[in-house]
Amino acid sequence: MTLALPPTSCKVNTPPELAKAMVKALGNEPGLSWLEPSHGSGVFVQAIAELGVRKKHIVAIDLDPTPSDADRLATTFRRVDFLQWAQATSRRFDRIVGNPPFISIKRLKVSLRKTAAAILDMDGTPIGISANVWYAFVLASLRVLKKGGSLAFVLPSAAEFSSYSAAIRDSLHDTFQSLELYRCTRPLFDAVQEGTVVAIARGYRLGPCKVRRKRFSKREQLIEALSESGKVWGRRCRPRPAFSLPSLVQVKSIARVRLGGVTGDASFFLMNEDTRKKLRLPTSAFTPVISKARHLRFSKLERHEWNELRNAGERVWLFNPTPLLVRRESRIRNYMYPREGGCNRNAYKVATRRPWYRTPLLTRADAFMSGMCQHGPWLCINEFSKLRATNTLYVLKFFEQFRDERYMWALAFLTSISQRQIRGIGRHYADGLVKYEPGPLSEVELPRLNGEADHQKLYELAIKALQASDITLAKNIADSVRL
Repeated sequence: MTLALPPTSCKVNTPPELAKAMVKALGNEPGLSWLEPSHGSGVFVQAIAELGVRKKHIVAIDLDPTPSDADRLATTFRRVDFLQWAQATSRRFDRIVGNPPFISIKRLKVSLRKTAAAILDMDGTPIGISANVWYAFVLASLRVLKKGGSLAFVLPSAAEFSSYSAAIRDSLHDTFQSLELYRCTRPLFDAVQEGTVVAIARGYRLGPCKVRRKRFSKREQLIEALSESGKVWGRRCRPRPAFSLPSLVQVKSIARVRLGGVTGDASFFLMNEDTRKKLRLPTSAFTPVISKARHLRFSKLERHEWNELRNAGERVWLFNPTPLLVRRESRIRNYMYPREGGCNRNAYKVATRRPWYRTPLLTRADAFMSGMCQHGPWLCINEFSKLRATNTLYVLKFFEQFRDERYMWALAFLTSISQRQIRGIGRHYADGLVKYEPGPLSEVELPRLNGEADHQKLYELAIKALQASDITLAKNIADSVRL
């Protein structure tokens, strides 16, 4: 069967200066064998050759049949699927370096998808089509890496938080002797805005592992720092237990985390108090909401805090009339069906719902959360029963048996054990923005706290500390009542 080529969207050329820095960071000794599993234009092979490595010690593989000048510097296999080759070869390598493709396995052509999905994860099960090709490349590379060997890869920021790559993170303690992660707040590649990480791992199967993380504002700084790679040890990686400790509870087992209501046309549906009065629309046609991360300024939101936001001119009214009210009130119909302007009825979220003017909302909102808070996500407990949120925020709905423990779980979110997990699931973008998605947040494990403590009072103190940027104090308050 003729192998299909991967989509061109996953082909990103590595800057030569970055490739050289990664290769030098791995270092060379006489007789070491090198592998570049995603050869492409050959920048890594060129860098390896410049270290003085002879052709017979370098293997380069790529699906793309297009030759490059660097092909002559290695034993080069083109039109070859590395994932398939790695399962059949008996060769093993001391150094593996490259920039694997970033693309979902489900987007591959059938001839490639089957092989990629069948790659075995660290626990011996196939990774499946929900994983990404870069993860398959890393796993396949481990299969052909010698004991004591090292690798260097450019990886997406998802490597640090995605669910499909959790198995390799969990086994990191025993996989390598050291791991260095270099992140840049600006794009490493001109055509890619998604955050990327340069990972340097040494001492395969010689754990326990020590981890070092470094962040830079410029690509040039990251490249310069790679010259110091291996000279500074990081913190020892803690082994993860094979099962969740009984004292830890996943967020998804106590509550549902969902996006707030999606209006489809915020300029039509959201308004402040002055606009509502100017249009002479009754409050009965609205649902009180919060719509911005800056609205989360308190450990809890009661009616009077929402009133403060309303009086400050914030857009905290969601136009959301019932069909009965629409029939009764001409002012509401006039707003809904003006001669000019009005709602964008062609917007996807508006056009697909019935009736179009009703924004779907959870029946109950027990707490709110922002996915882009300066100090990471925390819970704002909702004490105003009618209050809801729009889709710039997340809404938590606790299961009935856990509603009375809302403040305890909110406080548990700030404990050091929870914060360590939260730091690892943030999605970093090139402009420095860090975003937390509902899925990974739902998998955070929270510790149970002392049931005799005044959780609400402690939580108020912890949030005041957090708002004052005293993150350490906030964690100490939460940790003080851990079981």
